[in-house]
Amino acid sequence: MSNLEKRIQVGACSASIFVQEVATKDGPVPMRNVVLQRAYRDNDGKYQHTNSYSISDVPKAILALQKAYEYLAVKPESEPDN
Repeated sequence: MSNLEKRIQVGACSASIFVQEVATKDGPVPMRNVVLQRAYRDNDGKYQHTNSYSISDVPKAILALQKAYEYLAVKPESEPDN
């Protein structure tokens, strides 16, 4: 099962980082995946999510993905490698 580790919100766009332990011959290894989505309200006022983006959403989606990449790739020196 995947667990939400971090959610990065930029306007209506969000990049959610999920971590899942994967069994390997050397023991469990954390594997991370990023899910990109956009929130909107339907005709009843309920929040829904989609993976469709308008032209004005594209810069927000890009920024959310950049922040997700920074979170995953750039570790502070005090954090050990996994």
